[in-house]
Amino acid sequence: MKRILLLVVALCAVASACGIPSDSAPRQIADDKVPFGLLGPSTTTPANSEPGGVPVRLYFLDGTRVRALIRSLPNRDPQSVLNELVKGLTDSDPTGVTTAIPRDTQILKTAADAQTLVVTLNNAILNISGAEQKNAFGQLVYTATDLAFNSVRFRIPDANGVEQDVPTPTDNGAKAGPVDPSDFLSLQS
Repeated sequence: MKRILLLVVALCAVASACGIPSDSAPRQIADDKVPFGLLGPSTTTPANSEPGGVPVRLYFLDGTRVRALIRSLPNRDPQSVLNELVKGLTDSDPTGVTTAIPRDTQILKTAADAQTLVVTLNNAILNISGAEQKNAFGQLVYTATDLAFNSVRFRIPDANGVEQDVPTPTDNGAKAGPVDPSDFLSLQS
């Protein structure tokens, strides 16, 4: 009987040693850090939701900063996700959130080049300039790199349909080649 009691005490000690550490007080977890599956049930259907869809983060602007909004899409294919981003905001998105991406922007194709996503756009994004153009490219970069790419390179077909790399406006001026979120630090919260 003593052996069983000792075994039970030993098992309890081992189980408590492997437990989850406790904080001295409750702490707030940022909304965008809560795993999607742990969010409470909704009484409304999220915009653009698909039955059995997967959650993706699309980056829009909240003032002068990017803000991730969760959408449910059929898959995490980069072209599908970026197409959803360029569609813009929905009626169910929070007020005050905007987009710098022109409405007529189209994602013509995407291709992976190692850890860089190559995004071919139509030239609509060139119809804006300055901070608005930088913010539009920033939204695309934050959304694409959230799909596990390290960087993004942009291309636009010229008048003959030949794809040309686009110098991307960043916090430090136009940059040739791949860009990543560190080129748009001014947009971080």
